[in-house]
Amino acid sequence: MTFPAQFNLSDLNGDNGFVINGLNTIDYAGASVSSAGDVNGDGIDDLIIGAPYANSNGFSSGESYVVFGSDQGFTPSLEVANLDGRNGFVVNGVERYDRSGSSVSGAGDINGDGFDDLIIGFDSYCGTYCEPSGATSYVVFGSGQGFAASLELTDLDGSNGFTLNGIDEGDNSGGSVSGAGDINGDGIDDLIIGASSNTPGTVVFGSDQGFATSLNVSDLDGSNGFTLNGPDGSVSGAGDINGDGIDDLIIGASGVYSNGNRRAGESYVVFGSDQGFAASLELTDLDGSNGFALNGIDEYDQSGRSVSGAGDINGDGIDDLIIGASGANPYGRSSGESYVVFGSNQGFTPSLDLADLDGDNGFVFNGIDTGDYSGRSVSDAGDINGDGFDDLIIGASWADPNGNDSAGESYVVFGSDQGFAANLDPRDLNGSNGFVLNGIDEDDSSGRSVSGAGDVNGDGIADLIIGAPTANPNGTRSAGEIYVVFGRGPTTRNDGLTGTSGRDVIFALAGNDRVSGLAGNDRLAGQEGNDRLIGGAGGDNLLGGSGQDTLLGGADDDRLLGGTDDDRLN
Repeated sequence: MTFPAQFNLSDLNGDNGFVINGLNTIDYAGASVSSAGDVNGDGIDDLIIGAPYANSNGFSSGESYVVFGSDQGFTPSLEVANLDGRNGFVVNGVERYDRSGSSVSGAGDINGDGFDDLIIGFDSYCGTYCEPSGATSYVVFGSGQGFAASLELTDLDGSNGFTLNGIDEGDNSGGSVSGAGDINGDGIDDLIIGASSNTPGTVVFGSDQGFATSLNVSDLDGSNGFTLNGPDGSVSGAGDINGDGIDDLIIGASGVYSNGNRRAGESYVVFGSDQGFAASLELTDLDGSNGFALNGIDEYDQSGRSVSGAGDINGDGIDDLIIGASGANPYGRSSGESYVVFGSNQGFTPSLDLADLDGDNGFVFNGIDTGDYSGRSVSDAGDINGDGFDDLIIGASWADPNGNDSAGESYVVFGSDQGFAANLDPRDLNGSNGFVLNGIDEDDSSGRSVSGAGDVNGDGIADLIIGAPTANPNGTRSAGEIYVVFGRGPTTRNDGLTGTSGRDVIFALAGNDRVSGLAGNDRLAGQEGNDRLIGGAGGDNLLGGSGQDTLLGGADDDRLLGGTDDDRLN
């Protein structure tokens, strides 16, 4: 089962995905979305969703919603009002204007107890209306002991999570948060917290020795974490992009000069290390051995507006990066660009100009219409088509699908080991190399946030999550909608997998599968089970694998390999 070139989010029906509906007017549920990992220990991945303008504990105090994954199926829609502790729970912000949930992320397992944890950031701006707190973000520990229907962040006490306090009141740290992977090589996951203005970013090391109720950024000394000095804003774990076996970080600073170009933006990669860190790291000191800078191209591109690890999209065994530049102008003002930078174990220079991406070291994904803001959100998607390569998702929240102004679009680019052109855009996506996800209604802004979702339905294939914070579920203005799109690919069941008229690579797993390539020069593999592979037109490669298989090449010159057991080749 493959994806069409265009998929309308209005077609989600419970079997191919489902919709999560926000609750109240201007909650903006879906302003941030992420996989949560497996926070309840049932073996299935969960989700976390931010609603920063919800009013649980005062005006715009914010809420976050944790939705548990399940292998028992989903209805076409889920109301966040119905989260009851068994199917998920609500995390309430602390006080008015906190905007808790402005950024949310899975945190990995930072306390080493075997359960994945969460991090929730907020973007508090009080003005003259409130007294700013010193808190910047909150960590909620996963547990196999169950959750109540709601959790107050004020109840975090070190045993169930903790508060991370900034250096100064109102220092606006926490607007971007992410799991960092294991950047110090101690076997426990770490965190990264971004900041705005001149506030330092923060890396907090995980520990299996427990946490106090709160941790002050000023207490980070290199042994428990460190600060990142320099311009920043968006942050993410990067995977291991230099192939040294230790996870790395990426930090985006979309508002800075780059190569003399105003607001061209820069991003910074900080390499992980098991040799220790100082209490602070100057991003300007990155020299190629400890990390490197990625330079934006043109004025007001805002490269680094969003950043993410990309998994291993080109299949070389080394993780890659993706950087969004929603203000770039490839096909009109602010049509947007995203830059995929391939990882390498051959070393990096102190800086890389994104203008130099040529298909060998990475590629550019271009937005196509004025004002689409493609690249506003970018993420690794996991392997959603089951071909063994990680995929990408890119949001264009002001695109106009099906004639609906600013309904928003998202673009999935499939990974491949067959190489990439230097430039790619949505018109090139045909279902075999990726596809377009179309928002529903005018001004929904779907794609405002995008993320891989992990495997939330337990079928063994990665899924997607897309936020549309200004959608109007049940007629409620800007309550927000969130779309979960299930991956499609081979499973251990008896699958029927059909390609397209182009060049397809389809690998089934265990089970008695029927795989059809249709036209094009296809590569089909049945692997385990008694499979039936049908090449169709084109020069095809068919591999049966184990089991008693039937391989039918079709027209043109084909290569048929039955594998083990007694097979029928024609």
